[in-house]
Amino acid sequence: MADILQVLGDIGSRVDEKMLELLAVGASKDFQEVVIHQVQAGGKRIRPALTILFCEAAGGTIENALSTAAGIELIHNYSLILDDIIDDADVRRNLPTTWKKFGLNFGILASTHYREAIEEAILQSPNPLAISRIVADTIRELVEGERLDILFEQLPGTEEYTEKHRYHDVTLEDYETMIGNKTAALIRAACETGVICANGSAALQTAARDFGWNAGIAFQLADDMLDLFAEETKLGKKSGKDIYEHKLGNTVILNALPLLSEKNRTYTLKILRSEKPSDADVRKVIGLLKETKASQIVEKEAAKLVNDAKNALDNFPNKEKTKLLATLVDFIYQRSF
Repeated sequence: MADILQVLGDIGSRVDEKMLELLAVGASKDFQEVVIHQVQAGGKRIRPALTILFCEAAGGTIENALSTAAGIELIHNYSLILDDIIDDADVRRNLPTTWKKFGLNFGILASTHYREAIEEAILQSPNPLAISRIVADTIRELVEGERLDILFEQLPGTEEYTEKHRYHDVTLEDYETMIGNKTAALIRAACETGVICANGSAALQTAARDFGWNAGIAFQLADDMLDLFAEETKLGKKSGKDIYEHKLGNTVILNALPLLSEKNRTYTLKILRSEKPSDADVRKVIGLLKETKASQIVEKEAAKLVNDAKNALDNFPNKEKTKLLATLVDFIYQRSF
């Protein structure tokens, strides 16, 4: 995986420079510290790497795709700022979240500024009309995915809408709808817009969409595993975050629940529905999940998705770049952070 990490690093440095340029537009000197905090916290830059690599795989260059790739990564970071506000999250990537560092008001203002920086990126892209349509549709999907994620949370609240629409039981089909919107849609958009930047054919755009969808679902399955089982120092946030945040929308939990004894299933749901789960309770739930075959079920599903994604690469002309894309989807599945 060393080669793909180098590729991600090289692409990330170019994309970071472009994102900072886009975020600087219209931001006062005092406000720039706020708006750049999220992107300066780092990240793997997988989504913009997909945009650039698909552009190159379809016959384009990094210059063709750079603005679009930066816009795709800004969408991701825009959603993270809002996710952290919604989840009341204090830490991301071992740093204070934007709203926690600068206050709720400025967290909201920063997210609004990101939306306009995304539009600026689109305006600088090849075929901005086609890319704008994909971006608009994708952001709507992200909103729907976040809405479902909130409604899958198990802690009773006081908001009338939330209580009216809350899911007390979440099926695997419900979960797939949620992660399709919240995670896979943006990864699919990253791949498809890359081909558009290269003026690639409709067939290549469809292949990129297929790759992105399968890779995106696999990415979220891996993310769910990491949330529960990864080392906190590598993860950059507290292990078991989904349990602390009462989230039933985790594929490991959903696959494990029917495999647990009635006693342990009742206990797990009790902890998910308790206002402030203790560290000991969260560790116990994680231990119960590990005792089931849920992890193996998820790993098998993710491996099939990765294979399906690779099969979508067959007809791209630049085989060097498709090889990197195949390595990247393996990294998405096998990463430990």
